Amino acid sequence: MVVLIYLVAGMSSRFGGNVKQMAKVGPNGESLIEYSVKQALHNKFSKIIFITNRKTEHLFREIFGDVYDGVDVMYVEQIYDVNERTRPWGTTDAICSISGLFDEPFIMVNGDDLYGTNTFKLGYDMVHDSHDNFIGCVKMNKLIPEDGKNVNRGVIFVKNGKVTEMKEMLNININNCPEILAEYGNVNFICLQPNILRFLNKLLDNFKKDNIGNNSIECLLPDSLNTLIQNNLLDMKFFEITDEILGITHPGDEIGIAKILSK
Repeated sequence: MVVLIYLVAGMSSRFGGNVKQMAKVGPNGESLIEYSVKQALHNKFSKIIFITNRKTEHLFREIFGDVYDGVDVMYVEQIYDVNERTRPWGTTDAICSISGLFDEPFIMVNGDDLYGTNTFKLGYDMVHDSHDNFIGCVKMNKLIPEDGKNVNRGVIFVKNGKVTEMKEMLNININNCPEILAEYGNVNFICLQPNILRFLNKLLDNFKKDNIGNNSIECLLPDSLNTLIQNNLLDMKFFEITDEILGITHPGDEIGIAKILSK
């Protein structure tokens, strides 16, 4: 079986403080997060885990409870010392918070993106039917605005069907980095075997020791995965996501998504 994990611990600061996963986008009044879960549950996931924060966890519990559509639901709070830090330790810390809760492959996704039913099916079938690790990618030319606006994007370099490097590139646009338009971009659709958590926990422990006193630095999962790849501890394959990914960042984004889903 496969576990489905949603990262929903963020505070949606760019969305005006409202929890963007709760924005109503579905044709039947579904919230973004509920619409995503319905897309995913065309597959037989063994459980759903929401990685949450203390202030917003109750919103997800109100929708999903302890069992949703016959699937067990768990909530894991991403904990950090508020006396020492201004924010959690990042997405590597988030995913490490589920260590020891199961021994199955898992798919980790953003809670504020809709990936499409076909994407979940591809990811599920791949990680369920093998002992391999996968990442769903989108061509970079679909992720960089045509208007020339600068953006930050995670670029995934591949060769012979495998990921060779994951790199965060800052302030790129369609004009200053034409060479990467044919590469793939990271949209946080990550399918891993459970043994990878052991390596991630070790990286996280070292990161925390190396950054004692830095109360805002974060240990980011793409960086951690890249470290494992470069040290031959992680063999990661990839697949191209062909569904249109719909995400919320700023107020008003939900209106456009609702229009698309109503068609």
